[in-house]
Amino acid sequence: MNQTLDGTTAQVIVIGGGVVGCSIAYHLAKAGCRDVMLLERDELTAGSSWHAAGSLYSLTSPSNASVLQKYALDLYATLEQESDQNCGFHRTGELWLACSKEEEKSLKIIRSQGRRHDLMAEFLSPREACEMAPILKEDGLRAVLYEPDAGFCDPASVTQAFAKAARKYGATIHRFTPVTGTTQRGDGGWDITTTRGTLHCEYLVNAAGLWAREVAALAGITMPLMPVEHHYMVTGAIPEIQAMKTRLQAISFSEANVYMRPEADGLLVGAYESKCVHWAEQGTPLDFGHELLPNDLGRMEDNLLLAMERVPCLESAGIKRIINGPMIFSPDLGPLLGPHPALTNYFCATGVMTGFNQGPGIGKVLAEWILEGEPGMDISFWDVARFGPWADKAYTKARTKYWYEHRSARVYPYQDYAAGRPLQKTPIHDLLKQSGAVFAEYNGWEDPVYFARNEDEQTPRYRYERANWFDAVGEEALAVRESVGLFEFSTFAKYRISGPAAEYWLDQLFANRIPSAIGKTALMPMLSPKGQVIGDFTLTRLGEQLFLLVGAGGMAGIHMRWFSSRLPATGVKLENLTSDYSGLHIAGPRARDVLQKITGEVVSNEHFPFLSGRLLDLAGSTQAIALRVSFTGELGYELYFPADRQVDVFHKLMTAGAEFGLHLAGSHALMSLRLEKSFPSWGLEIASDYYPNECGMDRFIATSKPEFCGREALMDQWEKGPREKIGTFVVDTTDTDAYGGEPIYHHDRLAGYVTSGGYGYHVGKSLALGFLTLEFHQPGNEFLVEILGRKCPAVLLDKAVYDPTGLRMKD
Repeated sequence: MNQTLDGTTAQVIVIGGGVVGCSIAYHLAKAGCRDVMLLERDELTAGSSWHAAGSLYSLTSPSNASVLQKYALDLYATLEQESDQNCGFHRTGELWLACSKEEEKSLKIIRSQGRRHDLMAEFLSPREACEMAPILKEDGLRAVLYEPDAGFCDPASVTQAFAKAARKYGATIHRFTPVTGTTQRGDGGWDITTTRGTLHCEYLVNAAGLWAREVAALAGITMPLMPVEHHYMVTGAIPEIQAMKTRLQAISFSEANVYMRPEADGLLVGAYESKCVHWAEQGTPLDFGHELLPNDLGRMEDNLLLAMERVPCLESAGIKRIINGPMIFSPDLGPLLGPHPALTNYFCATGVMTGFNQGPGIGKVLAEWILEGEPGMDISFWDVARFGPWADKAYTKARTKYWYEHRSARVYPYQDYAAGRPLQKTPIHDLLKQSGAVFAEYNGWEDPVYFARNEDEQTPRYRYERANWFDAVGEEALAVRESVGLFEFSTFAKYRISGPAAEYWLDQLFANRIPSAIGKTALMPMLSPKGQVIGDFTLTRLGEQLFLLVGAGGMAGIHMRWFSSRLPATGVKLENLTSDYSGLHIAGPRARDVLQKITGEVVSNEHFPFLSGRLLDLAGSTQAIALRVSFTGELGYELYFPADRQVDVFHKLMTAGAEFGLHLAGSHALMSLRLEKSFPSWGLEIASDYYPNECGMDRFIATSKPEFCGREALMDQWEKGPREKIGTFVVDTTDTDAYGGEPIYHHDRLAGYVTSGGYGYHVGKSLALGFLTLEFHQPGNEFLVEILGRKCPAVLLDKAVYDPTGLRMKD
């Protein structure tokens, strides 16, 4: 065990011997990477894995997270065979309880969303549920959702099974081998210093769990992670359970923030307490291992009192043991996965909250990412690069506290959270707030989503039906259609690319042709090597060797990582201007009139046509980059300028626009307007799960270009044809609109799913965008969209409901 490892080499070294690290080693080795090594500072499972509850279920969001969790359930049976190690896997099924009408709605939503991936769950009557689980009290139980494939596993056994199977496929595992240093080599590989010598590898994976922050610090980086304490208890034997002829189901009682599963003849009862207690804020002790933390069962009191009302036998059940162990979370409780944007060949698999539910899927996608260059599905929602430097320690602490205490709380459409905010404010933030702006966080920025017209609208009241801002957003959207609206646009990612090799580099990176003339703008899809869409940008040529690229702000970290990994040593300069440059956007039939009043330059359609860009002098005091583009379907101009000029430009636009009825508008109105135009949006209809001919981006692909990233794979896919296609639907509903994830049926057959939806105020219709398999993608076909458990009639359109030819935005 103390044999020296000095000079040992491996293709991949995984740091951390919990379930996540062992899963990654297993998946790498099974995929053919024979040179895999795992280093564990203590014994396998030390840290959080050994004391986990081991609950397993599939129903969750986003959609791809549910796919990965289902993968875990499917894998455990075969893992036992591969490893000759029992995993303690029990497929008991799970009962999701609802005692209120609102919670019943949330169960209807999660059930509907699962249909896309054949995650079958059905509602039981309270009587049926109580017959299945006699420990439940029927009185007051409103609805029960039964997920038959859910269950639980034995944490230690699963971890050992992954380790044994990994060794079987050729991986080596070294326990009691603490890592004390990590140093980047000149060739992009890593030197890893341990107590047993220095090792070398091409790829390093930080799967160090509770010690992820410490391992990250060895490489000179930080991670937004914070440990918290978590309690569960195991009861003694319960007569009602002993009398059952079959194994009790797991129970999820979100309204009490409690989960339960059978443990021998009793129950394991866990709670996300109403008071989050952080642990080891300054760093996880290096000598911590299989220890537990002091119990404070009083923190569970409120949860247990609610649980006892629903499961009365808990009142008389004896307590066999109490577990209070640390877990480590990110600000949104999601894992931090993938290549760290600041380092080369440094992969992260940290902050995994439900390791036995998510660990197998994480191992799968990390192995794909390392060996194939990209994961097999879109997991941007867990990408380590989704958090920028703005996600500091204070923010991480505030957010982990909020999400721990509200772990099982309902999440409503467009809901946002005050914890840890504000972080980044634009220069006109206070001016917008004085005008009624209601903000939400977007990539660390305070983004105005709508403008309240009265006191009642100043505080959002979130609900599954249309919210209290519905009319205010409608007023904003109609102002854009009828006169002119002004949007804050600073949150878009902005990149300046320059240099003698800039055009060539961009041409290789993007699938559309690079604008050849100065002042021209083009829409630019960016593809992965497998031909799927990983970016959606506008590119403007500002000079012979100067370009402006604008894309999704929430993807800035991910895209910068991609750009940087392909940047040549010389000839191209890439600058991220997102924080340095602010933006404003005016849109509507009077937008040209407003712009003309603050510039001495001619901005007629002839001099400033659609899909063009130029440097524009604004009132003699500010030079802006002006782009003639539109996401609303109206005449529109995006204006970008140094951040310290935003207040001045804002005042000038407001003054100039007064006579034309200029109206401030937020992102809710923007998203409504784009629905009327059938414009797909990044992260909803456009994502790396789709090929261009599936999500409507194929018209922006220059297939005649001989070279661009993903071209070969794309051509192969185009010969096979799309698997599914995007479409726009008019939905017959009144107080509730589709939001995303709702299944679409043709008669009784599942035909597709909704990706986004809302109300089109100008056309007076509820609209949705979504995907259909080719069999059903026939304009005029009638469908049913399941919203809150109710199947609403819908019709597939063959064109946008508003200005389908695009004359208004081009005129």
